[in-house]
Amino acid sequence: MNQPQVCDDYADTPEHQKSLTLTADEHAPRMARSFTRDALSAWGLDDLLDDAVLIVSELTTNAELYGRTSEALKKQRPKGQSEREEEITLTLVVQADVVTIEVEDNSPHLPVEQAADEDATNGRGLHLVSAMADSWTTCPTEDGTGKRVLAFIKRPEPTPTS
Repeated sequence: MNQPQVCDDYADTPEHQKSLTLTADEHAPRMARSFTRDALSAWGLDDLLDDAVLIVSELTTNAELYGRTSEALKKQRPKGQSEREEEITLTLVVQADVVTIEVEDNSPHLPVEQAADEDATNGRGLHLVSAMADSWTTCPTEDGTGKRVLAFIKRPEPTPTS
């Protein structure tokens, strides 16, 4: 994984961009996978579907499980300010043969790859992201109350035909 960094908006106009905001619940990963399949298929990127859907599934599941607003931040909220809904925003961007998968949640805590026990049924998600993505990174949201996790998948070079 790259080190956390400041995330700038996309410098050039992307070829394709689509976002989906989800309630942070057990339905979010399934809905994110479906959204990703539909978007990449519509953009003619079927060759990246399997990797992208797996990455989206893992990042959205992490956001649903661990990306909630912390109790400390909830207590710091000024009186009268409404409680922020627990949401996950998935953004897919295609630019210069790179698909960027961005998942934003309400927790400022950065994800950490863990060493999963051999018998564990969880704890391998970020290892899968590292294996499937060309690279990934994290950055805080502008207001510092959440984070964005970005994974990048490059389209394979076309093979020359004889």
